[in-house]
Amino acid sequence: MDWTGFFSEVINGSLGMLKTVALILFPLLIGVEIVDDLGLLDKFSSLFAPILRNFKLPKDASLPLIVAQVFGITYGAGLIIRSVEEDRLSASELMTMAVFLMVCHAVVEDTLLFVAIGGNGLIMLGSRVVLAVFITYLYTRYFVKGEEVDIEVLSEAKCH
Repeated sequence: MDWTGFFSEVINGSLGMLKTVALILFPLLIGVEIVDDLGLLDKFSSLFAPILRNFKLPKDASLPLIVAQVFGITYGAGLIIRSVEEDRLSASELMTMAVFLMVCHAVVEDTLLFVAIGGNGLIMLGSRVVLAVFITYLYTRYFVKGEEVDIEVLSEAKCH
């Protein structure tokens, strides 16, 4: 086996992929900062308040969800932690957000990365969003009673 050729290919391939990822992520991260500084994220989140009511979530949940959706769990988690510290979200609302985000987070970043390596962005994005909405709807319908999660129903579902 030609080890020199092997390592050369590994290094060149890795550097090429790193370059592709950097070309996608750096503009995205710069865009996040610009949009946040302009206050557009807050205005955009107000548009989603009526949709969130279907999932028993307040308007305060829209900004962390949008940020986690578009820019990733890390940014969204920062806003979620801030919302918890300011007592704007209940434990039940946090769990509902977690259910949605476990399926569908960083949709722009992930989709662009997978498109860069040959994936179909429309199929990936559409299936993630539809699946997340469906699972979250089922979760809120069957496990969230009023302001609290129905632990008995949740544990029975886990056992079966």
